[in-house]
Amino acid sequence: MGDYVWTIFVAGEVGTFPNFYPIGLYSSREGAIAELDVLPRDMNYQLLRLPVNRMFPYHHKKSGMLAGVDGIHHEHFHFKDEDTRNLT
Repeated sequence: MGDYVWTIFVAGEVGTFPNFYPIGLYSSREGAIAELDVLPRDMNYQLLRLPVNRMFPYHHKKSGMLAGVDGIHHEHFHFKDEDTRNLT
């Protein structure tokens, strides 16, 4: 593996949290995309590029609290909700 892994998540209902769960982990984007192409179209998916051996939260400038993820590449695949593919 390189400096990143590509993770496929199933994206559930929008109004609930957490609304996603991981279903696959790949060493390349191409491998993940190939798997996305054969997954059922009745679900929505997200593809995240996550760094390996590195923390990726950041501190909020005003509150000083951990506030999310930094440096994460994120793609949406809305197969269930829309006919449009790869909305980023």
